[in-house]
Amino acid sequence: MNLLFITPYLPSESSGHAGAQLIYRNIIALSKIHNLTVVSFEDRNENMVIDKLNTNSIDVYTVPYPRNQKSLAGKINSLFINFSAFLSFLKGNEPFFIAKYENKNMRDLLSNLIMKNNFDLIQVEYNVMHHYADLFKNIPSIIVFHDISTKLFERGKDLGRKLDHCSYQISKKVEIKIANKFDAVVTLTDQDRSYLIDLGYSKKIYVIPPQVKNVDFPPVDKVPNTICFIGSFYRETNIQAVEKLIDEIFLNISVPVELNIAGKGMPKKLKKKINDLNGINYHGFVSDIDGFISKQMLMVAPIELGAGLKMKIPHSLINGTPVITSPVGAEGITIDHKKGLWVCKNNSEMVNKINSLLPNSEKLIERGKEGKSAVNELFSAKVISQKFEKLYSIVTK
Repeated sequence: MNLLFITPYLPSESSGHAGAQLIYRNIIALSKIHNLTVVSFEDRNENMVIDKLNTNSIDVYTVPYPRNQKSLAGKINSLFINFSAFLSFLKGNEPFFIAKYENKNMRDLLSNLIMKNNFDLIQVEYNVMHHYADLFKNIPSIIVFHDISTKLFERGKDLGRKLDHCSYQISKKVEIKIANKFDAVVTLTDQDRSYLIDLGYSKKIYVIPPQVKNVDFPPVDKVPNTICFIGSFYRETNIQAVEKLIDEIFLNISVPVELNIAGKGMPKKLKKKINDLNGINYHGFVSDIDGFISKQMLMVAPIELGAGLKMKIPHSLINGTPVITSPVGAEGITIDHKKGLWVCKNNSEMVNKINSLLPNSEKLIERGKEGKSAVNELFSAKVISQKFEKLYSIVTK
C-alpha cells in the first residue's frame, strides 16, 4: 500500500523526543512492506535525519518549525508565529499546544501531495495534527493518540497548575471532536483507551503500544549503588519528576547512592541546584544512551504528569536496568516486580524500595535480564507491525 504519515516530529532514532523515536521504529518496519511518505515539521539541523529516512526508501517532505528558541530574536519570532494559536486558546477554541500546529505552509504542502498521489491510507501521529483532516475526507485515515491531552491537563490541574485548569476545560470539549474526524483511533495504552471512552468517544479504539528497539550487545559491568533518570527537559513532565527525585527521594535515601541524570534542555536553575549537591551528576545529552542506561543499577522515575506510555520505562528494561516508578509511569506496561518493574504509590514507598534493592546488586541484575525478555515479548518490531497490519486491513477493506 501507499501510506502517508503526518507527524509534528521528524522521525529519528537519535531524537531526544521519545515520540519521534517511536514513529521512526514503526515506519522503518512498515517501509519493508509498504511505500511510505512522511510529512513533518522540521526543527533546525535535521537534514541528516531526512537523509537517513531517504536511505530506507522513505519519501520525506518537511515544513520548517524551529523549537525551543533560546535567543531573544528566536523568542520574539516564536511569539509572532504562535500569536494566532494564543488567540485561539484565549477564545477557548483549542489548547495552545494543539492550536500552534495549524500551519498554512503545512496545509499547502499536504494539499499538493494528496492531490498528486494515490495514497491508500493516511496515518496521523498525535492529536495536534488533526487540523489537516479535511484534506483527506475520502481516504481511509487513522489517528494515533500518543497521549490524551485532556488527561494530561487534568493531572496538571490536580497538582495546582492554573494554566492546565484552563487547558483542561477546553480540551474536554475538543478531544472527542478530533477523534471523530478519523476512521480509526489508536491509543498506546488501555488506560488512555478507557479515558477516551469516558470522555464520550463511542466507536472502537485500537490499543497498539510503542515499539521498543532491541538492544543487543555484550553484558556490561554495572556500577554499584547507581540510580538514574533520563528524559528531555524541554518537557515539564521530566522537570517535575527530577525535582521530586532530588528533593523528596534522593535526599532521603539511607544507603550509599549516586544519581545520574541524562537528557538535553535542563533549566539553568535546576542545573545549578544539581551542581551544588554531592552524589548527583547531570550528563546533558548522551549520544550512547543505551550504554548509559545499561551501566546503572536502577532507573527511578517518580512521574506524576503526562499521559500515554512513558518510553523511558521499557527503554530502561530493554537495557537490563530495573525500574522503580509511579502508577502514572507504569501505565500501559504489563510487567511486574518479578520482571524488574516496581510500582510505588508515594515517595516514602520509593525511598524504602531503593533502600532495600540497591545493596542487592545480584538481584537487580537478574531482574534486569527478566525485564529485557518481557519487553521483547510485548514491544518487539514483529509484534507491533502485525498489530498495525491487522488494523490497516480493517480500515481499507
